[in-house]
Amino acid sequence: MLEKLESSLGRILGWGLIATTLLVTPLWALDPINPIKMLVVVPVGFMCLALILANRKSVSWGSYKIVLGLIGAFVVWQVLVVLISGGEPNQQLFGSQGRNTGLITYVAFSLVFLGSVIASNEEALKRLVIVVSIVGTASLGYGVIQAVGADPFNWVNPYSPVFGFLGNPNFQSSLLGILGAIVFAQLFDKGLKIQLKALIGIYLLVTLYVIKETASQQGFLVLALGIGVVVGFYVVQLNRGLGIGYGVLSILGFFVVLFGTLNKGPLASILYKDSVTYRGDYWQAGWNMTLDHPIFGVGMDSYGDWYRRSRTLAATLRRGPDTTSNAAHNVFLDISSYGGFPLLIIYVALMALVVVSAAKVLKRNKGFNPVFAGLVGGWVAFQAQSIISINQIGLAMWGWVLSGLIIGYEINTRNVVVVESVAKKGRVAGKPAQRSAGSVVALFVAFVLGVLVGMPPYVASARYKSALETGNPTVIQEAAYIWPIDSSRMIQVAMTLNENKLEAQGLEVAIDATKKFPNNYLVWATLDAMKSATAEQKAQAQKEMKRLDPLNPNLK
Repeated sequence: MLEKLESSLGRILGWGLIATTLLVTPLWALDPINPIKMLVVVPVGFMCLALILANRKSVSWGSYKIVLGLIGAFVVWQVLVVLISGGEPNQQLFGSQGRNTGLITYVAFSLVFLGSVIASNEEALKRLVIVVSIVGTASLGYGVIQAVGADPFNWVNPYSPVFGFLGNPNFQSSLLGILGAIVFAQLFDKGLKIQLKALIGIYLLVTLYVIKETASQQGFLVLALGIGVVVGFYVVQLNRGLGIGYGVLSILGFFVVLFGTLNKGPLASILYKDSVTYRGDYWQAGWNMTLDHPIFGVGMDSYGDWYRRSRTLAATLRRGPDTTSNAAHNVFLDISSYGGFPLLIIYVALMALVVVSAAKVLKRNKGFNPVFAGLVGGWVAFQAQSIISINQIGLAMWGWVLSGLIIGYEINTRNVVVVESVAKKGRVAGKPAQRSAGSVVALFVAFVLGVLVGMPPYVASARYKSALETGNPTVIQEAAYIWPIDSSRMIQVAMTLNENKLEAQGLEVAIDATKKFPNNYLVWATLDAMKSATAEQKAQAQKEMKRLDPLNPNLK
C-alpha cells in the first residue's frame, strides 16, 4: 500500500511541476502567467492531501511528527494572519494582481510539500530527473525561440524578450540555473551511456546561452552555486579531508561573490548592479513591516499596500516616489512581512530541517548518489535565488517540492543502505501500482474542489480581457466588479472610463475602490485624478495619499 501511495504521489507531483512551470495563457487571460499557475498548483495540493488521507493507514505518521508539526503550524498561522492582520480579505486569500501568492496558494504549496515528503524515495528522485529533463528542454527550446525573435506571441514585456514560461527574464534564468544544477549532477552517474552524457553537455551549453540572452546574471550565479554543491558532495564522498578543504574554499568564494554583488571587493565591477541597491530598499521596507507588525504581519500578499509607508526617505528619493514594489524581492522577508516573526520562524525551521536532512543522508550514504546530490544542488540554487528574487508560483513550486523530497528521502531511507547510484540498477520494472476505488474517488473530489478554489483569479482575468475587447463602456465598467475584486482592475477601469469622456462612470468606480481598498495608495491617487471629482473628494484623496506615503515630497 505504501509503495502505491508513493508512486501515485510521485506522478501527481511530476505532472504538477510540468504543468505549473510550462502552462501560460496569452490568448485567453489578461494576466497569462500567474492565474493559470495558481489554477494548477491548488488542485495538485488538494490531490496530494486527498491521496494521503485515503491511504492514511499505510503512512508511518510517527516518522513525520516534526514535519507535520511545522507545516501544520505554518498553515494555521497564515489563517490567523488572514483573520487578524486587517488586510483586504480577497487579496489575502487569492493574492495581489500579478502575483497570486495569497493564503490559498501557500496552503497548496504546503500540501505539495507534504506530498513530496511522503513520496520521496529512490524512484521518486529518478522520476524527478525525468521531469527536470522535460521542463528544462521545453524552457530552453522556447528560450531559444524567443532569443532569435521567433516568438509567435506578442508579449507585453519591458525587459529582455527571453523569459520562457515565467513572464520575467530573472525567473527564467534562475529556473534554468536550478534545473541545470540537477542535470549536471547526472554526469557523475557511472552507468550512464556516453551518448546521454554528451546530450547533458549540449543541454548545459544551451543553458548558458539562454541565460546569457535573458540578460539576467543571477542565473549564472545560481547555476554555479548549484554545481558547486554537487561537486562538493562528490569530493566529500571521495575524501572527507578534501571535502572540508573544498567546503572552506567554497565558503570563501561565496563571500567574495556576495561582497561583489554588494559593490565591495575585487569582483565588484563585474557583479554589482544598481538593481542590488534597489533590492536593498525593498528588503529594508520588508524588514520595517516585520518590526512594526511583529506578530501577525501586514497580511498575506499585502506588501504592496504597505511599501510606501515602510520605505526609507532614501528609497523614496532614489528613483522617485512613484517607483514602488509589491514584493520584498526576498522570500524570507516576504514571509516575515506577511505574517510576522512567528511565520518567519516556522519557515526558517522548515528550511533548517532540509539542511539537517541533507547532512544526515550525506553522512550515512556509502558512495556518491548523483540524483540526491543534484536534488540538494538544485535546492541550494533555489534558496540562493529566493534571497534576491520574488516568490513566483512557477519557480516556488520547485522550491517546495525539492524541500519535501530531501526531508522525505532522509526519513524514508533510514533503514535502507544507499550505495553509489548506477543507471541500470533499481527496482525491477513491473505493472504500475493500481489505485483503490477509494483513492480514485478521493482524487476526483479533490481535483474538482481544487479547481473551484483556484479558479476565480483565472476566470476574472479571462472575463476582464473579454470585456476590454468588446470596447463597450458598460461591459468594461461591470468588469471592475468581477469577483474576486482586484484593486488594479478597478483602477484600470476607472482611468479608462475617465479618459474616454465617461467621467461619471469612472468616478463611481474610483469611489467604490476607495471603500473596498482604503489602504491602497493608487486607489486614492485614481480618485484624485478623476475629472469629475469634487474639490472635497480630491482633498480627501490627497489626505489619504499623504497618510499612505508619508515621506513623499510631492505631497503636502
